[in-house]
Amino acid sequence: MKSSNIRNSIRELGVPYRLLFVSGVLSDIGGFSTVTALQVHVSKLTGGNASYMGLISVATLLPMIIAAPIGGVWAERGNRRTIMVLNDLIRIPLVLLLATTQSVWLLLLLHACMCACTALFMPSRQSLIPELVPSEHLLFANSLSGGVISLVHMLGPPLGVLLYRLGGGLLGVALMEAVSYLVSALLLLNLPNRPRPAPSQQSQGMLHEVANGFRYVLSAPDLRQIFIILVTAGVAMGLVMPLLLPFVHEVLHGSDQQYASLIFWFGLGGIVGPFVGHALGQKLGLGKTLLGCALTEAAILTLWSRADEMWLSIALLVLWGVEVFSLIPCYTSYLHIYAKKEFMGRTFALFDQAVYIPQILSAFVVVALGSKLPTQGILTTAGICYFTIIFASLWTLGARTLMAHSGHVPAQLLAEGAGVPAAASETAAPSPAEALTEASAASASDPSAAHLSAASQSTARPS
Repeated sequence: MKSSNIRNSIRELGVPYRLLFVSGVLSDIGGFSTVTALQVHVSKLTGGNASYMGLISVATLLPMIIAAPIGGVWAERGNRRTIMVLNDLIRIPLVLLLATTQSVWLLLLLHACMCACTALFMPSRQSLIPELVPSEHLLFANSLSGGVISLVHMLGPPLGVLLYRLGGGLLGVALMEAVSYLVSALLLLNLPNRPRPAPSQQSQGMLHEVANGFRYVLSAPDLRQIFIILVTAGVAMGLVMPLLLPFVHEVLHGSDQQYASLIFWFGLGGIVGPFVGHALGQKLGLGKTLLGCALTEAAILTLWSRADEMWLSIALLVLWGVEVFSLIPCYTSYLHIYAKKEFMGRTFALFDQAVYIPQILSAFVVVALGSKLPTQGILTTAGICYFTIIFASLWTLGARTLMAHSGHVPAQLLAEGAGVPAAASETAAPSPAEALTEASAASASDPSAAHLSAASQSTARPS
């Protein structure tokens, strides 16, 4: 896409989306910077005790598991703008308090509270996008957001470490994040405050609403398939994250600095990913792109776990970054189009849970078995199991429904906000073999899809 076309497309997204976009960038880069600085600070306070790094992960994920379903219900029942502004403002004193204490346990508690606010904030931001962006620009809007996430992954951690070292503590990074939340709240206040229609049914309590959202996801074949894939991916990634550093030391015979460089290369691939995802989503359709990206990830994990050369590990991680950030815009656009509007907040929240909970469970597996089994063996087993589960699901109704949904839906159906039934799909669901053949043919005419086609033919997995 030419730069002039990109500028025109950004203008067509509208001022409200651009306000939401900039607000999200500020919040995200502040959050990534602070959590990295917090890890350095806690490591310094505890003499490098690795157990506390695990506690930071628990303090990050556990509050999000608890708060995300609540945030999903609020996103559907409440005023999204108010929810986002209040959570930005609440996080300001919490982050400033980080710089006032040397107590590790208080630092963990404050961090947990901030993560809970983030979990309450995110479903409103995610489900607001289709109300601000014209339907024909949804994929581009989500691609743009995905590109920024990859940049945040690259720039946030080094910025946090730099501010920590320059300030000799958490004060500098805490001040930066507090200012970012304040500016974010001011930007969000300029969003249109459209009246929300009254719910068709009276709320029967928070637990009942969360349970209804879960039943809705499990009753829709395509959403159920995505849920299964996210759970499987969450288990695998929950093993990769704590074992990455030992893998660098034991298998690649690298240093801590080379460990950090691997994360950088993954993020570099992520910059390209949204553009690839946007092109594939338009050419192959959202469902097939999700399927191809998911299959590719399972294959890359397996291959990467067997790489014992640094250059090969870097090359695979770059491809992995491309794949992950290709999937993000197609995944969010798929939900914006095909999930029922009255369940959209809960759908996003539950899909977040499908990643968070398995990651925590995998972390406990690493604690129990990490010192007893070889790191490379654990990761290879995770990759093979991941691939096997997803490949076996290719012949399910959920996978076939995904392949039938391209995302090219009349604007009138989207405006009704009731989700798009399978009957509204442009074509009947193809078999897995037909879908992969189509992807291969498309890849032959579109170089950007080549890596997806090759991975699909040898290592399929759906999303």
